[in-house]
Amino acid sequence: MKYFKYIAPILLSLFWACENEEFDYIPDVQVDGGSIKLLGLRSDHWMMLPDGKATMKFYPEAYNILELPNYTPTYKGDTALYIPSIKRDTSLIPTSMLPEGLFTLYDDKGNVYPDFTFKTDDTTPRVVKFHVVAGELKSEELSIEIRPLPTVQYEELEIPVIFHVMNQPSTPGIPTILIEKETVYKRLERMNEVFSGKATSDPNGWNTRIKFVPALYDNNGSLLENPGIHMHEIPSTTVLEKDQDFSDYVFENADQLIFDYKHFLNIWLINNPKGSSSIVKAPTLIDDPDNPILGLVAEKEIIPFPSEPEDVGFFVSMSYFVNPMQSTDYYEISTVMGKYLGLLVTKASESSFASNFKNGDTDYCPDTPFYWTNTQSVYKTDIHSTWNPENIHYFTSYNIMDSYSYKNSITLDQVNRIRQILDRCPSRWMYKSKFALTGKME
Repeated sequence: MKYFKYIAPILLSLFWACENEEFDYIPDVQVDGGSIKLLGLRSDHWMMLPDGKATMKFYPEAYNILELPNYTPTYKGDTALYIPSIKRDTSLIPTSMLPEGLFTLYDDKGNVYPDFTFKTDDTTPRVVKFHVVAGELKSEELSIEIRPLPTVQYEELEIPVIFHVMNQPSTPGIPTILIEKETVYKRLERMNEVFSGKATSDPNGWNTRIKFVPALYDNNGSLLENPGIHMHEIPSTTVLEKDQDFSDYVFENADQLIFDYKHFLNIWLINNPKGSSSIVKAPTLIDDPDNPILGLVAEKEIIPFPSEPEDVGFFVSMSYFVNPMQSTDYYEISTVMGKYLGLLVTKASESSFASNFKNGDTDYCPDTPFYWTNTQSVYKTDIHSTWNPENIHYFTSYNIMDSYSYKNSITLDQVNRIRQILDRCPSRWMYKSKFALTGKME
């Protein structure tokens, strides 16, 4: 048994706090420069592309120093001794409490950046150092690496897409969702903006040079009433309750619902309120298994192929498709497409059975920062609870493979991975065919 001394004063203070029910309103307070003891500076990333568009944003921080009572007991045998002491710690001052115009951002050549952003078209690989000043205080320098621009220009590819809208009969407890063609084309347009890099100014965002186009013809070469849209009515006698039920139904009706993967990218829109927002997997075929793509499990051939619909397409919940804002983490169809084209998630995870964190990375793309915890914020760190906080990296989530992210960017290294997948995985070769756009075999 352990005994504690000097507990009474603490209990009395807690009792007083509970009894004192009157709380005064504390108005917004402006912190003057004298209260600030330390300055910090973080940025969206630690490297960027010099294409004249990629933009690095900087976020200055101000700290004061707090003197806090230390209630940590020391033990002598079974007795805990309380020795009053004071410990000092830094405290981040909320931006709303700081005077306007407090900070000035400089680079190592003395240039000033009033809007706290930096971009460049000087393609010389180098390191630029930045710091902020407030009065007589100066932050430590923050180094930003200007990376080389790619020397290879990829050919622009067109991927024909067919949305299979799987309408269910009216069912009690399942709201009917109407998929309008305008919604389909809006999602397709958004995906093209992300994959072309038009949707972002992310410091490392790049153009995949991939365009998703609505198929004009169906699997039989007949002109579609609405480009890219195939309507399918599920019989009233068919009961589909789980994700697997929908997958099995599509496979059993492959002649109607799986268009030839050599010509089409299949996307099935399903109404399953109890199911996942999407069902997707990476490619399972590769041209040369002896020369693998890191992080991809694939074989030379699978007989029969496809062995399930997910080999040649992916499922999307109608509910999320129509209303991407229904969850705290914004639903982005570009994320599902990224997974279909072989991108991996950036969030690190580990368990007693497995971990996706290998050699200091999660997705084999060095320019995508990893993170360990979901903070429901676009501002993240790569710190692990057991790591030295001095080695922490701060970054802003723009990437489609991040959770709680702007989800509007694909990085240069991810572009290279996608293009490698498209080049080497036969089930992703629909871009080589024009059948979906002409209705004729070449």
